[in-house]
Amino acid sequence: MTYNATDYKTHWVSIMDLESNNNDYFKLLSKKLEHVYCINFNDTGYTESEWLDRFGDMPLDEAILAYAQKYDLTPLNNFAITPNNNC
Repeated sequence: MTYNATDYKTHWVSIMDLESNNNDYFKLLSKKLEHVYCINFNDTGYTESEWLDRFGDMPLDEAILAYAQKYDLTPLNNFAITPNNNC
């Protein structure tokens, strides 16, 4: 199979879109983890590729719930925390 310049450009744009989407995905993931469990993505101990391999086929909220169940995390709303307290 041969590729021309247009094929490479299309492939490169697809990679860039994927990286951009992954970047947005992991920013949102981290924010949701902080909001619900007071941890960020880095605290999970997973690399991005490990997370996607394990949870990437699930919607984001479902993936977070699956992660939380796997590690027996308790949501912050189960504790008496005042709105002024930060994680």
